[in-house]
Amino acid sequence: MLNLIRSLFNLIYAISLIYMLLDFEIKRKKDLYLMGLFVFVILICNVFVWLNFGYEGFMKLYPLLIHIPSFIVFLLVSKYKGIKLIFVLLTVFVLCSPPIGIALIISSFFGFNRTILTVVCFMMYIPTGFFVYKYLRPSFLYMLRNTDKGWFGFCTIPLSYYALIYFIVLRNSKQMTEIPNLVIMVLALILTIAAYIMILRFFKQIREQLTLQNEQNLLQMQVAAAQAHLEALEESQEKTIIYRHDMRHHLNLISAYLADNNVAAAEEYISDVENIIESTVIEKYCSNYSINLMLNCYVAKARNEHIAVETEVNLPAKNVISDMDLCVIFANAIENAINACKLVPHTDNRFIKILCKIKGDKRLIQVINSYEGTILFVDDMPASLKENHGLGTKSIAAIAEKYGGVYSFTADSGVFKTSIIL
Repeated sequence: MLNLIRSLFNLIYAISLIYMLLDFEIKRKKDLYLMGLFVFVILICNVFVWLNFGYEGFMKLYPLLIHIPSFIVFLLVSKYKGIKLIFVLLTVFVLCSPPIGIALIISSFFGFNRTILTVVCFMMYIPTGFFVYKYLRPSFLYMLRNTDKGWFGFCTIPLSYYALIYFIVLRNSKQMTEIPNLVIMVLALILTIAAYIMILRFFKQIREQLTLQNEQNLLQMQVAAAQAHLEALEESQEKTIIYRHDMRHHLNLISAYLADNNVAAAEEYISDVENIIESTVIEKYCSNYSINLMLNCYVAKARNEHIAVETEVNLPAKNVISDMDLCVIFANAIENAINACKLVPHTDNRFIKILCKIKGDKRLIQVINSYEGTILFVDDMPASLKENHGLGTKSIAAIAEKYGGVYSFTADSGVFKTSIIL
């Protein structure tokens, strides 16, 4: 009975880890029902095997009864398919080993008592699960989302460990309590985890380099935007001085029109003067100085490309999200939108909508734009065949993950939408 309870909780723990590392959500109720039905059938089959062939027989058929069905179940709901999903499942097998390994070591001092083994396993699930979620999951998800090559090589690490454990333990669980085999399993686990740490540290360094590069690019953009803003202010001030000097002449001409009862000419002249004065005003999109600078720069750039721009940005001067990160989001999203709109042949069809709304403690940022042609998606991320392209969307995704937010990129009927909730 203890073996059955331990196996059941180990399965629940493994499913929880898969859920964390795949970071998926079931969008259709039909998929949820199919998944539930499939799991129910698999559980019935497992109970049948357990009752008829016992614990030893069940463990020999473990890959067929648990791992292959798990692959099929998560294939229905995961956005990662094929080799990436296999890597996740093999990784979860590795991550399920430390609680069992620690429990075996502790229970060895008590003659491998099954009760102690089961209790220690339960006690280790919570801290190891927290460690995976807090420290392993961010780098792991970044690796899944931003790497498309080399997965067969990555899989050899957990697959080698899986094969070793299967031939030592799963084929004959009694060998698990033999000290030489226990030493081999512990050493293999240490080497496997060390290999994972090296891989994830490598990807963490790549992410940090990408973040640093984005920050440097952003600083350059901010300097350029500030310079353009300063030049616009200087030009506005010069125009204001000139118009103030010429105001007496304008008033004299308007008075002359009115004295001659030429009201229409006076009104037209007043309208012309108002338009000239209005052109000297620097547009204010929001109360945040840095974002306002950024928007002035990019909106001007978009209008120079004959792109219609609509803005509705509600951002206060101070935000929980750093100005640097907000600028990275807006700059990358708008620049991608401008590049997409430039490929639309008819200028009348070029448009960009920039939205930012605050509800409670959440911020919704959306950049919607027109595009021409077909956009390729890989793992729900827009992909580009050009070198060094696609970094903007990855930067947006990284910032959303940094603040525990969500993001999405969608393209439908010539309209591309970038959405971020922070």
